[in-house]
Amino acid sequence: MGTRLHASRRLSYAAAELLDQGAGQVEASLAKLYASRMAEYVTRDAMQLFGGMGYGEETDVSRYFVDARVLAIFEGAEEVLALRVIGRALERVSEK
Repeated sequence: MGTRLHASRRLSYAAAELLDQGAGQVEASLAKLYASRMAEYVTRDAMQLFGGMGYGEETDVSRYFVDARVLAIFEGAEEVLALRVIGRALERVSEK
């Protein structure tokens, strides 16, 4: 779980540095897609560690899972985000 969080964080920081330089739109979308998926995986694993209590609505880990799931669909389904990434990449190629 720590590896997934660390990789998500580093990918997000790298995309942010590119955005600061006026580039990195595709990288930012990739970072969001990856980080959203990893948040869901990590919180699902955490719920498993808690056992039956992890699924109780009164536990923090249950709320984290719900929040992580919303991240993946907030700007559209993951598939839509993936298509947006592909579209942006194709736009960059056609501009050259």
